[in-house]
Amino acid sequence: MRMNKGHEITNMCKWMASVGLVVGTALFLLSFIASAYNKDFFLTIVSLGIIGASMVMFGFGLFMGLLTETYHRGPRENV
Repeated sequence: MRMNKGHEITNMCKWMASVGLVVGTALFLLSFIASAYNKDFFLTIVSLGIIGASMVMFGFGLFMGLLTETYHRGPRENV
């Protein structure tokens, strides 16, 4: 059975957001250890930006997946 296009968009954004979340969390934890590279809290700011962008991407992908799935249904199927 083939997945709908909405499921494909949701799964793709879920995968990309989880990779961004892992990378951002790793950089955030690294920013506490590597104090020589983190003089102006640059790593902390970048890691929090990556985590925030991942969460926004997941929310947008979820919205687009739901919108696409709802759009391709007929008017009688929405009830």
